[in-house]
Amino acid sequence: MRRTVLSTLLVALLLVVPVAGATGGVAAVGDRSGAGATPGIGIGATGFQGASNPCVGTIERTPDRTTLFSIQGARGGGKTSAMVVGARPNGSIVGVHNDTAAGRWWSYDIDVLDNGNVLQATTDNRDTLIEEIDPETGEHVSERRFENVYDTHDVDLINGDELLMNDMSQDGEDRVLIYNLTREAVTWEYYFANYSEHYPKSGGGEFGEDWTHNNDVEQIRDGVVMVSVRNFDTVVAIDRDTKELVWQLGADDDTSILHEQHNPDFIASEDGSATVIVADSLNDRVVEYEREGDSWNRTWVVRGGRLSEPRDADRLPNGNTLIADRRAHRIVEVTPDGEVVWEVYSPWQPYDVERIGTGDESSGPTMADAGQGGVVESTGAADFDTADIEACYDYLTGFESTRLIPEEDLGAVGGSPTATEGDGSDDTSSGADGSDGADGDDTDDGDGGDGADTESGSNGDSVLGTPTSGSGPTPLGAVLAVVAVVAAVVGAVARLRRD
Repeated sequence: MRRTVLSTLLVALLLVVPVAGATGGVAAVGDRSGAGATPGIGIGATGFQGASNPCVGTIERTPDRTTLFSIQGARGGGKTSAMVVGARPNGSIVGVHNDTAAGRWWSYDIDVLDNGNVLQATTDNRDTLIEEIDPETGEHVSERRFENVYDTHDVDLINGDELLMNDMSQDGEDRVLIYNLTREAVTWEYYFANYSEHYPKSGGGEFGEDWTHNNDVEQIRDGVVMVSVRNFDTVVAIDRDTKELVWQLGADDDTSILHEQHNPDFIASEDGSATVIVADSLNDRVVEYEREGDSWNRTWVVRGGRLSEPRDADRLPNGNTLIADRRAHRIVEVTPDGEVVWEVYSPWQPYDVERIGTGDESSGPTMADAGQGGVVESTGAADFDTADIEACYDYLTGFESTRLIPEEDLGAVGGSPTATEGDGSDDTSSGADGSDGADGDDTDDGDGGDGADTESGSNGDSVLGTPTSGSGPTPLGAVLAVVAVVAAVVGAVARLRRD
């Protein structure tokens, strides 16, 4: 009798535990609402999808490797699924990491790390959530939650153990900060409110407390970071030691230069002068500027051809430009002459795009160095309409594979090129990390107190070092079921001992 009771309870326990794990794993798979998996077409090991993939536009030339892109997840005033998608050179889909199904709200910046994982900036209950995704499984392998950092659009891993990120505080405390993963503390921050001569509260437009809307940050060399200050229509380079502006591109309300831009990339030209390529969003164009002395020359513009509020533009090694085109809901690669040679739809509202093996930021030549320039009109886009984009959205949200990078491209991830020296000015930094050389702290308020809710230590090859439960937390109901069975087992054992 005793053995029968114990055996029955143990079998029940074994049955419940796998169900809990399986439920947690399903949440990240192709679900439109987060309530469960939606059957999809999917792919097999060969990657065959037939002619049923509605997400392919123009394909004139196939790239060498997979393209990754993030989709913010918004259509008009409504919320749609936030995702990270991997697309093969022929436009077929490798897999979809559904952030919304995993409990995230927005999907923003994505970078491929040296360890092969994908670093992503997302949000969860208004908190910034920085996470690593395993590209082979599409699962979360680690994360850092920042409860005092709001709506981070961009995060870069710099100097091996630092996260460079933006903070749209919503309370007038907009800033750029560096969080040291080893020390688990903010070691540098730049509060825009402390530099009102550059960012007056009267400027930036009618945006409330998020008056700067700084939306992108990049280390362009040791000790200097470049920041996109969207609401002021400017891109600035900031010296980490002095917190003075090294240079500024654009001016508040001078929309002929930039108009509420996104994701500027720094490119050093062959002669060492600074070049910046920018997704000039509200001008519906991608534009490139080269610094000469204290002024900027506009060297290249691509516009038209359905370009609508682009959010990211990366110069590729072949001289083409890879663009996340927000309002057209597509990813496009264009030649220096503006010809679309690769186009994949990405509803709703793509944010960031990366080509595997080409590094985090732009890794190609400036247009001047390539012997190109001027204003070009984009041509060659597919003749798509809203129904086509809706069909693609249904396809992506129903996709069964969560793998992001195919086996043949895994060897190309990691080892991303680093920023090239030179920004058109003298190097005034005093330390390799832009600090004063004393202890690495250089915060505006001196307390370095904004930390992440995290555990210390590393997790194997994980950079963030905080393991998670793969695709998300185990559902509460399953946890309670396990607890109930365990309690029953313990109670039965106690009763049997009394007997």
